[in-house]
Amino acid sequence: MGSFSPPRLIETEHLWLRALVDSDAEQVFHALFGDPQVTEWLPMRTLESVDDARTYIRKLHRGWERGTLFTWGLEDKKTGHLCALIELRPNLPRIELGVVTSQRPTHRRRRAGLVALRKLVDWVMIQPGVYRLYACCSPQGHSAPVMEKLGFVLEGRLVNWDARPNLGMQVDDSLIFALTRQPEAQAAKASQDTAPAPAHTPPQITRHDVALQACAELVD
Repeated sequence: MGSFSPPRLIETEHLWLRALVDSDAEQVFHALFGDPQVTEWLPMRTLESVDDARTYIRKLHRGWERGTLFTWGLEDKKTGHLCALIELRPNLPRIELGVVTSQRPTHRRRRAGLVALRKLVDWVMIQPGVYRLYACCSPQGHSAPVMEKLGFVLEGRLVNWDARPNLGMQVDDSLIFALTRQPEAQAAKASQDTAPAPAHTPPQITRHDVALQACAELVD
């Protein structure tokens, strides 16, 4: 399995995508994981305090250090508000994508957030060793429509996949969306296998023939 090492800081026209720090704890709590509107359909419990948010951020720090979980807060350049959070869990050749958006009117930047997410997704899909980027979303949550806008393909419904602790549900279904690409060698072979057969066997052309043809063109 290869390595995956994304940048800690990504810039778009309106947003910074950056690793969270301890001083983000209040925003993480009030605008994201402490808000029942945000966490309603998530497979994690709503945070109960700013201290819980700080503990959560430190867990994310360990993910960066170990290379097991990469998380960015999306910060509005003008206001400094955190409007969303994006996470990637690599297990090459696949990576799992998670997206959480603030429901506060003062923090929401839907269009700018979509542009930032698309920039990250496009970068991920050209990285060596990455052939599948997928997301599991609640059928009733906020993320499924975002996946479709980004061009992810709905592959199916996962029965009894995630818990919904904030709704008192031990287990619930999830929708799985994915972007995929073929390894270069396999793509080339598939192209050859599907190429139409020639109507007749073409004549063999040697380097000498090519050189003569080039000379004739020069003379003409």
